[in-house]
Order: sequence, then structure tokens, then C-alpha cells
Amino acid sequence: MDTLPVEIIEKIFKNLRFSDLKQASAVCRLWYGVYQRSAFMSKMVVHFKKELTVATMALFLASDCRYQNIRFTSIPFYDLAKSKRNLCRRDVIHEDEDFITGLRKLLDKFSDSLQLISLCKCNLERTRFHEFLQALPELKVLEVEECVFAGEDPDETLNLPKLKQFNFKFPEDEVQRFESGHIYGWLVGNSCCLTKLKLQLCVNEMFGDLDSDLWYQVKAVAKLVRQHKKTMKSFKVDSFNDPCLKMLVFEDDELQLEKVVLGELKLRTDDQVFYDFVAKHKKIKKLDIAIESQLDANNDLYLKAICENLPLLEQFYFDMSRSSDSGLEHLQKLHKLKNLVLTKNRNTIALTEHCFDHIFMPNLKSLGIYYKDLQLPAVQQIPVSFPNLMALNLSECEKAVTDATVQLLFQSLPTLESLDLSKCKQLTEAAFLGPARVSALRKLKDLVLEKCPGVTDVSLQTFDNRALRSISVAMCTRITNVGWEALCRGCPNLTWLNASHCTRNFDNESARIVATMLPELEILNLFKNAALTNEAVYCIVENCRYLEDLCLTKCRGVKMKKVEYFDDKMNRVNKECLKGRKVVP
Repeated sequence: MDTLPVEIIEKIFKNLRFSDLKQASAVCRLWYGVYQRSAFMSKMVVHFKKELTVATMALFLASDCRYQNIRFTSIPFYDLAKSKRNLCRRDVIHEDEDFITGLRKLLDKFSDSLQLISLCKCNLERTRFHEFLQALPELKVLEVEECVFAGEDPDETLNLPKLKQFNFKFPEDEVQRFESGHIYGWLVGNSCCLTKLKLQLCVNEMFGDLDSDLWYQVKAVAKLVRQHKKTMKSFKVDSFNDPCLKMLVFEDDELQLEKVVLGELKLRTDDQVFYDFVAKHKKIKKLDIAIESQLDANNDLYLKAICENLPLLEQFYFDMSRSSDSGLEHLQKLHKLKNLVLTKNRNTIALTEHCFDHIFMPNLKSLGIYYKDLQLPAVQQIPVSFPNLMALNLSECEKAVTDATVQLLFQSLPTLESLDLSKCKQLTEAAFLGPARVSALRKLKDLVLEKCPGVTDVSLQTFDNRALRSISVAMCTRITNVGWEALCRGCPNLTWLNASHCTRNFDNESARIVATMLPELEILNLFKNAALTNEAVYCIVENCRYLEDLCLTKCRGVKMKKVEYFDDKMNRVNKECLKGRKVVP
């Protein structure tokens, strides 16, 4: 067997999480022993997931690489069994001293290089978490998502002078929402220049006590916006209903945003405040907004104000639940708009089959419509109203996407590079066997056909797309080995394949076909294909030299308890190939 060149090894390890290699200790030690000084390693995201031990941290402590990004997922930072939680926040926390010492050493080692730290669904003790953050003076991005906090608040303010981005998401447990948002207060006293703020607020007009924990969070967020209004360019908040915060964001003249996401924006008597906001923020390039008004007619006026006052808008995500056909016509005033997503989050909708008839947007490159009740004539109008589309997502328009619709798209939108027709249950083989074939889309690079009954052995034989790089046929259970061979022959340059949930139709022979005919594969998803065994894994690893991500979750026939195969394969790496390469001191 030829030795793997270092460029391939770099590509293999580039996006792998540490937990993906937890069963192959010899591979891990070879990885760190040979490549720990390679420049590409410093920028990879080191992902600790569920299992984090002192021995694991010792591996990283022995590394010479200066890591910049670390992510923790589902890790308890204290002993959950021995600790006691109390709603009055007089918690008794029991910590493992060896674990805390190891974690402290790990963060101290990378304190000068670490720029991103992300925590998702972790159990955190407030004072200890505050201590760890204080040890990271170079931190630029802090992400805290669905974490559970315990213990007392620290007395000192947070000091992260280089922090630029902060993302926060509440845990699912409603009780924890009262306590986890106190991290907003920590950031208020921090001397930095935030440019991006993404957060959640669990507040509504009927909340009640203005001295409660949740109102404390709103006040802290208002202070954050006020403190960083001169540098902040991106602002995202869910449940944007607090009058004080709306007044601050909408009326402050010094706040100049470029990216804005306002979830569940409720306007009652403050319509003029919103009009003034869009009239003032001329630099906004990305807007994601869902407006709920007492009068349906107002939504057309809001859309008109947006389209007339934001000439630089390039990405627009709009909830059209209460808009009318005439209201959507204002969209064509956005001459620089490249990406448009129209969603429906409520039951009320005033759109008809003629909603796109009077719209012409030749500059639009990407269109996504998430509305399952959209009517057939509206979809047939898309090539006329948006003639130069490069990306089209109709995955939620199951009623309007028929065989005739797909034939029209193949014939009328030759510039398409990305097409999503997943969940379109009305499609049959005729959609791909008609006069217009998918091969007519010569520039097509990304195709999604998940849960599409029209994808069969016969329809796949019409595929002849050399430019296609990515395809998803998940939950397409009518494909056999004949179809897999036809797909690989017609699309030989695929680098991304999702064949998950294909049940017993994807077996070892299917894996052999894919592995031998698609040598350029980088990502292969085989989730929940019960017919696969270890033989399939061996074949894939032997033939797909560029593979970065291989998902075999819930493939019951795959038993990878022994690591000798992988150890032997990785030990064939020619260590001499590293000589003469530039290394990080």
C-alpha cells in the first residue's frame, strides 16, 4: 500500500473531533506525536464531547501546538451526583480536584492563543466558570448554549478586553432560564468592543415583577447594547418584546447595524418607532424579521418601509404569514438583494396563486420558500419572476412541486447550482424521465432529494452531472445497487454523499460501489443503514483517501471494538514526509 502523503493526512484530521478517535488510542498518540507541530492544527476546533478525562487533557498538555478554538459539549464541570441544587441558589457543589486542576492547566497552556471557547449543554459552576474565562485574555468569541448554571455569582466583573462576539441560548428547562441569563450582567462591566451580539430573552409584556431575574436580564442586555452601540454591527435577539430594549435599539442614533435578526417582533402602538428605525439604518445588509401586528394590513406597510429604506440589503429573511400579493411586490425595489427566504410561521396568510405574477427580480441569486400550502401557479411563475437564480429551495412546498414543475425548472433555470426538492412527496419517476433531464443543469453542484419517492434506480440512470459535488438521497428507500452504480457513474466527482436511512438497500456491496467509484469523497453519511458490516468500513477507508467525515451511527452491523486495523493503517504513514515542512515553533 502507498504511504499517505501529509496533505491527505492534514485533510483527514482537519475537521475531526477528538471524541471521534477516542477508541483508537494509538491513532491519537501517532496523530499528536507526528503532527502536533503542523500549522493547520492550531486553527482546528478541538471538540471535547461527553467524555473528558484527566488523561485526555494530558495528551493536549503534551502538545506543542498553540490551539485557538475549543468546544465543550455535554460535559459536567462538577460532580452532579454528589452536588445538591436549590431553587434559592444556595447550591452545594462538589468538584473533582484532579479534573479542575487538569482543566486549569489546559486553559493556562493555551491562554495566549485561545480565541474561541464554546460550551453547549454543559453543567457549569458560576465562580469556576468566571475564573476560567479570566484566564483567557486573547478570547474573541464566547458561545454559551443551553448550559445549566449552579452556585453563587462571582463578586468580580469579567475582564475580556478582546471579546468581539457573544452568543447565548437558554437551556430547555424553564426554571434554569431564570438563572442562566445572569451571564449578561457579567459582560456589562467588561471593557471590550463587541461587534456581534446573539442572544435570547425570555420576556413578554405580561411578565409582571420588574425586580425579577428575567427583567434583570433585559436591563443587562439594554446596557450591553448601549455600551457597545458604536462598534456593534450584528444584533440578533429572540422574543424582542421588551419596550425599553426596543426603544434603545430603534431610537439610538449612534447604533449603526449591518446585520439584524429580530424574532417575534410585536408591534402594537409603536409602529412609527419601527419606521424610524429602518429609515435610519441604511447600512443594513442582512435582515431576519418576523412581525406580528394587530392589523394584517400593517404587514404590507412594514415590508414597504423595509424595501424603500434599506437599499444595501443583500440577505432578507421575511415571515410572509400576514402579507398580501400586493405587499410582496415591494420586494423588487431591493436591487442589491441576492438571497431571499420567505417563511410562514402562522396559520393566517393572504397570498394567492398570483403572488409572484407582478414581481421581476433579475439580480436575485438565491430563493427559499418555506410554505407547504403554496399553490402550483405560484411555483410555475418562479422562473419568470426570478430568471437568474443559482440556488432554489422548495423543500417545504410539497403541494406545489409536481412532476411538471420539476420539468419546468430543469428547462427554465439552466444557471441553477443548488436545488432542494426534499420532502416533495408528489414527485414520481416522470419528474426525471421527461424531455428535460437533470443533466440539463450543467452547473448544478448541490442537489437535495431527501424523502423523495421519485428517486429510484430508473430515475438515477438519467443523472449525468459532472459538476455535481454534493447530493443527499436520505430516506430514499427505492434505490438498489443498480441505482448506486448509475449515480456514481453519472456523477463521478461527488465529494459529499448523504445515503442515511436507506435501510437494508444500502449494504456492503453498495459501500464497495460508492468507495471504488467515488474516490474523491470527503463526507459520507450512512446513518442507520443496518445492512452494513465492518467489511464496508474497511473498503471505504481503503479507497476514499480524502475522507474527512464518516458517519456510521446506528449501523448495528458495524462492530469497531478493535483498533488494530486503523492503527496498522495509520502507522504506514511515512514520517519522513514531514521533513523540510514549515513548523510552528
